[in-house]
Order: sequence, then structure tokens, then C-alpha cells
Amino acid sequence: MSTQKLEYDAAMGGRVSLPSHVTTYLYAAGVLQEIRNLVADCRETTQRSSKLIFQTLPKHMRRRAMSHHPKRLPRKYRQAHKSQMGKGGNQPVNGKRPSRKYRRRPKNLMREYVRRQRRHVWLETHIWHAKRFHMVERWGHRLAFASCDKTYRACYRASAEHCLLQDISFYGCVELRGPLDTLRQGFARLTSPQCGLGVTAKTFLTGRREGSVELFEDGRYPHGALQRASFMWRPREKEEDQAEHTLWLWLHPSAAHATLKQLISVFQLKSKKQQKMPLKNEVDGHNMQVEMMEIQPEKEKLSKKERPKQEKVPTEDLGQNNESRKDSVQPALRFWTQTKAFELQPSYSNPDDTLHLVLLHRQFNRFRLTGPSAQRVLAASLRPHQQTELQDQANYCQAALQQGSPAELLSNLVMGLQVVDPRLQRPKKRTKAERNAEQTRSAGDLLVDQPKSLPESPLWSTEARELLGKGIMSTHTYEQLRQQHAVVPGAPCAFEQQMQAVPVILIQRPGSQDSRYKRLAYGCGWDVIAPAGYGMALWLTLTMWGARPGGLRELDSVAREAGAEMHLPDTIAGVQQAAAAADELRVRYFRLPPNKRTNYRKLAVASPFSAPWKQLVRDWRSSSTSASVSSYYVLRHRQQLEEIAEAIRTRRPLPEPLPEEALIQIQLRMISRGHVKNNALICLPTAADHKQRWRHIKQNDQASVHVEPAQPDLNQQLRKDLRQSHKLKLKRLRARRVREKRRLQETATKRVHIRPANTAHLVRTQLQEMCRLWLPTDPAEMRDSVRRQCSRQVFGYVSSAGFSFTEALVCAVGYVTPAGLHQLIKELPSSKGHRKQPPLMCLVRDADSRDYRWASFQINLNVACPAF
Repeated sequence: MSTQKLEYDAAMGGRVSLPSHVTTYLYAAGVLQEIRNLVADCRETTQRSSKLIFQTLPKHMRRRAMSHHPKRLPRKYRQAHKSQMGKGGNQPVNGKRPSRKYRRRPKNLMREYVRRQRRHVWLETHIWHAKRFHMVERWGHRLAFASCDKTYRACYRASAEHCLLQDISFYGCVELRGPLDTLRQGFARLTSPQCGLGVTAKTFLTGRREGSVELFEDGRYPHGALQRASFMWRPREKEEDQAEHTLWLWLHPSAAHATLKQLISVFQLKSKKQQKMPLKNEVDGHNMQVEMMEIQPEKEKLSKKERPKQEKVPTEDLGQNNESRKDSVQPALRFWTQTKAFELQPSYSNPDDTLHLVLLHRQFNRFRLTGPSAQRVLAASLRPHQQTELQDQANYCQAALQQGSPAELLSNLVMGLQVVDPRLQRPKKRTKAERNAEQTRSAGDLLVDQPKSLPESPLWSTEARELLGKGIMSTHTYEQLRQQHAVVPGAPCAFEQQMQAVPVILIQRPGSQDSRYKRLAYGCGWDVIAPAGYGMALWLTLTMWGARPGGLRELDSVAREAGAEMHLPDTIAGVQQAAAAADELRVRYFRLPPNKRTNYRKLAVASPFSAPWKQLVRDWRSSSTSASVSSYYVLRHRQQLEEIAEAIRTRRPLPEPLPEEALIQIQLRMISRGHVKNNALICLPTAADHKQRWRHIKQNDQASVHVEPAQPDLNQQLRKDLRQSHKLKLKRLRARRVREKRRLQETATKRVHIRPANTAHLVRTQLQEMCRLWLPTDPAEMRDSVRRQCSRQVFGYVSSAGFSFTEALVCAVGYVTPAGLHQLIKELPSSKGHRKQPPLMCLVRDADSRDYRWASFQINLNVACPAF
């Protein structure tokens, strides 16, 4: 028997011996219990486990977001996980937005749409435009600006050769009802006969033509321009001057509030929101209550805040002592006030209750179709209703829409028509409307023979408009009925014959009427006025028949192509638009680093972001008048404009006297290469410039006629010193705060943080000072001469510019002073030997360029009567 050997711990505690064998069943029993415990721990999902639920999953199933999103776990573990996290104080928050299916439910979707319309008004076609157009916030509305696709050229081709469609329903309609003499006297204070025909001209009173008039503040013509408004009269059966006339005035939303304020002041109108109703005291209390209910039958429907305030009447006046009251003298009448908390259509009336003004908010949709194919689109989209009573009216409209162009008809013609629901005329896929080869009547016959009932329409009646709104069939109902009744897809159904007729008003626009100024009939088309509720149905039908949709950008581009401008610089909309553009350019300018900014001081530009009209007019005034000028205005006097154009054509001096505060609208065309931007300078050429031009013509040189010499920037060193001093000051302030922190740390028992800088006011002051040193003086505070800001005298500015597809040149619309135009004609070189006088030319220079280039120009005679 071998001796037992010594183990490793024998020296420490003695002899330790290990068994030479292991009992198998005892080892298996112990291991089995360990395996059971291990399996139990793996399956344990209760709170007794030391691990969280999501930690018990295999590694390939674990996700980092499981602790926050229970839906990341398997379904059988979610409830335990929520209970486990809730007891620990970390209740998982499900921050996921509701599903799109939930958000797109009709109830939730309409609630969301109503919430988003609190700040800005939506048109009926807003949803359609929001999916396809860039939307902008203008004049309290959310409007479509331009298509998300590249459609600038396509929109021009549509306006010139095909059909361009625009939604101009943001124009507000104001209804005036009253005697003709009262309306004539009131509008005589807001308009001027020097700008064209007035509101009460005989050609408009019949209602067969729409007119446009320039509105001014009361008694301030030619200053205080508000806007240009279009109007139309309701056709009347009897031609009595004393009878009530109805006028619709279409106002642009930019100046609608100011125009409404002037109308209320001129006609002495008061709101009908609060009215005093008389209470007859000679009746007893019971009869008095009955009379009050007759005056206001809907009083029970009003809330407590909306109910009229009734004055308390003494009990002895209410008929409690009727026998004693019979012999006594009747007391004076008492009144109670009727107050309406909300009016869908605010109304006003004069003290005599003979003149009424009603704001027709959201009562109409107005679509504008521009182009020679507008008639084809309308003829395909609008089918006269068979049950219409005015058959002569429908026949005339069909014959008029079969003509080749809208310009062949009477200018500004108004036609009323009742058509079938536009959804019944919609093709299956987008189709180009074709012209009908058969013309029943010629254009001459249409001009001579017009039915008297042509401009009549049910849209003039308030009751008819309310019935139309109640009787309209929703698109959902229409599609359901189609699925039930349509046996063959696309075939007409019987229920479609019972759908109500839709009255519309068609207004012709003649376009350009002066071939010497712009291509004849450019911008012609139609305006369609449809009732509320049918906007989307009519819009889809027009687009499906080939009309190309456009936005606000196309309104400006069509006006510029016509050689005019939508908003003149002296109107409310023009001033607002110029101020917004100047702010945007200024912000964009200071976003650039200093080495990328254009130094306008070196370019000798006094006002790079806006046109200083007041200072320009001030500098061109004669020395005999005051040096200061309070305002300016655009010359709209038709006779004076014609005299100026004739003087330019014959190269004679301008007629005198001309108003020195006026601005004359011109259209510029670049003669050679070069581009013109907004706020470009219009300058007078010198004799050396004319000689240089002839040298360039002989040498076929396209270079600029003159280059502005660089001017010294006196503020450059000031900006550098100011920047260095500002940095040093900020460093000193930070060093002071650091020293203060270290001083506090020596005696503090807890952590000390550095004090906040509080230098926002210093940074703001520094920015304002640097902006002042970078840019020239503000035009409002400008005392230096704008006329002589550079080497060539400035006598005008460009308001809008761009490439004109009609002229195949860069064209612009600008305004010049009469004195500068007179000096230009006076300094022209003699043109003896020329059979035809060359066009009058001037120099144009961009605000961010030093090059002067030649441009020809001509006077726009239709400032007061735009052709678009």
C-alpha cells in the first residue's frame, strides 16, 4: 500500500486528503438540481427575477428602444414589461404619432384643416394647390406662388398660344345697393374722370360690360391711391334713375380694408351689428313680449353672450295698471339694442337706410383663363342646362365661345349662363379641347345682336345663392350614386338629370389694344365667377380640358409681358410689396460673409434694395419750389400722357406745366446684350455716350457704353477698427468674469460657475453700427442727392424686370420724372437726314454693376386701364 502524498495546503493546516472516487448517482442528483434552477431562471418573467423583461430575451432579439417602446417586445412580454417599468417610476411614453389612417379620417382631417385656417384663409382649391405648388402667405391668405415643376416657359406659351388658368378668388366682393344719384356722388369723391370712365358711365350701367376704376382717398386725387378695382352693375328691367341699383366691387385684399374704410366714411355708413329697436309702451306686457319675438325670431338660438341687451322697463309701464294708464299721457318710446356676435356677411347702411353695403365673404370663386384657347376650354367645360329659362342667353353664349379668340368679342363683355354640374363634363383623362369647326354666327353678328337678358344671373340674388349652397351634392355622394346606377363606365345616369343647375358669370378680357406698344390681343381671356362650393369641381374640369394652372408668379409675368405692372408704386399693395422685397434683400445681403458682399459705396449706389421715389422727386424739383417733398404719385392723366407720348415721337419739348411730383411709367427694352434687375438706375446719357455708341455700332462692339469709376469707401477703416475694438471689449469682459470666478472659488465650498455674459445688447448695437457703415444712408433719412449719386444723372428707377418672351429681349417697367424726361429730349443730338425718328433711349445700370447700357423706352398710355 502506497503512502498518501502531501497536498498543497498541508503546510498551512495539516494533512488534507481527497477521495479517490466519486459516487455517480450523488453527482447526477446534484447536477440535475442545478440544471433545474438554471432553466427556472431562464423562464422566470416575474418581479422576483433580477433582470428586466427585455434583458431576458436572446441577444439577437434585443433592441435599444425596447425600454421606451413596449411594442418592440414580443406580444406575450409587453404587459409584464409595462408593469415592471411602471413600478420603477419609468413609465414608457409612446411618443409615436397617430397612424396616417387615423389622421386621414374625415373627422380628424377637417378638424386639422380648420385649425390651420385660423391665421390664413384657404381658397377652395387650396388642397389641390398645396400638393403641387409652392405656397406663400400673402394678404391674409395662403396662396399658390409657382408650380413645383419647371413651368415658367410653359406658362408663357399657355398665356400666348393656349390657355393659362389661375385662381383669383382671393379678390373680395363688396355689394352696394342704393339710389344711383347717391352712388354717383359718392364715387365722384373717390375717383377722377381724368383717369378714364367712371363707375356710373352709361356703358356700364346696363350690366353688359365690366369696368375698372382707380380708387383714391376721399378728395386726395392724384395722391392717396388705394388700388385699381373692377366693378359690374346688376342688369335691371326698368331704367329708372331713382330705383335701387346694385353694384359689385371687386377689391384686392392688400387694400380692401383701407378701401372699405373710405366707402364707409364717404357714404356715412354704420354697421348693422348693433341696432336699436323701438318698444311701444302703449301695449301691455304680454303683447310687448310677442312684438319682441316677432322682431327677432331667432333669439332663442343665441347664446347668453349673443342675446340682445334689453333695457329695463318700469312695471307701471308694462300695463299692470291699465285702467290708470288710459287717462294718463303716453310716455316716450323706449329702445332695446340688438347685438349680433358674429356676421358671416358684415353689412352697413346709412342713417336713411337707403344705401346698403354688404361684404360677400367666400360667396364666389373667380377663375382667370388667359390665352386664345380659353374659349375652347370653356366651351368644353360648360354645357348649358336643358331646363334653363333663358334659351336666347344660352344660345348666344355657345355661339360666342365658338369664336377663334376672346378678342373678337365686345371688350369686357358680361354673360350669364346656367350650366350643368361641372363634374358631368369632366373627361376620363386630360384632353386638349378642340375648336368646333362649325360656327353658327359670325363675330360681327354677335357684336350687333345681343339679347337683353345676356348679363342676368341668379348669382345676384342672396336667396338663390343660399339655395345653391344647400342643394349641392357632395363628391362622395356623387361617386356612390355612380357606382350604384352606372351600368357602363362613363355612361350618363338618370340621377344626373336631377342635379341642380350651376349659374356662372363669364367676363371677357380684351388684352392689349395698342399694337404699337405691345402685341395685339396679348393677355386676352375670360374670367369665370362661380358660386361657393363648386370651386374644386369647376377647377378640375378646366384643368382636365387642357388649361395649365398658374400662381401668383404668373400674374406678375403676364403683366410684365404686357408692358404694365400689377401694383403701382404709389398704391398700398405697391408700397407693401416694395418694403417686403427690400427687407428680404437686406437680410440676404448680411447673411453673406464680408468678402462676398457687394460694396455699394464703391459703386456709388444710394439705395440698392428699394427705389427712393420721394428723394428722386425732391431732387428734380425746380429751385423755385420747396426743397422738401411729402409724397409722390404715378401720372394717370390720360390726356397728359398722350401729349407726352406725342412730344417724344416728334422730339418736341414736353407740354407745360407738368406736375413735378408725378412719375411717368415707361417700358424699357435692352438694345444690346446685358440684363436688368429690379431697382436698376435709369440715367441720362451725355454727348460722349452718343459718340461712343456710334463707334460701337461701326466696330460691332457689344461692350458697355460707360463704366462707373470706383469710388473710395471712407468707412472701410472705420469698420475694421470697430470690429477689432468690439472683439477686444468682449475679451476683456470675459477675462473679468473668469477672474471673478477664480476669486469666488478660493472661498467657496461648492462648485462655482462662470457668470453669464449678458452682452446681447452690445452685439445688437455692434450689428446696427456695422450695417450703417456697410450700406448707404437709409432712403428715409437721405439728405444727399439721389439725382447725382453717380457719374450719370439718375432720373428714374426700374420696378420690375425680366426676359420677355414676347419681345425676345430683356424688358423692364420703370418710372421716370417729367423734368428728367424733358432734359433727355432737350439734350438729344440732331437727327437730320433720318426719315424715321429712332426710338428714344436712355442708360440703364444695375445696382450691383458698374456697366451702363443702352435701352429704348416708350410711354405706357394705359396706366389707368391695364390690358391684363
